[in-house]
Amino acid sequence: MLKNWDIRRTLYLIGGIAFTIIAIKDQTWWMIIFGVYFASMAIFRFGCASGNCEVPLKKEDSKTKN
Repeated sequence: MLKNWDIRRTLYLIGGIAFTIIAIKDQTWWMIIFGVYFASMAIFRFGCASGNCEVPLKKEDSKTKN
């Protein structure tokens, strides 16, 4: 859980914690689910926080173009 942290995982964790705190402060209890979800994506490395949503760059050969 503590390996391979990048900026995306860090932002997901900070955003999830901030969203949870704001939801608790405003007493909108149903919104806590979203904050916990985003924070858990960063902690347990699943979903887009682990880079699984990236589209791989496909490079074309110059020979196939001609």
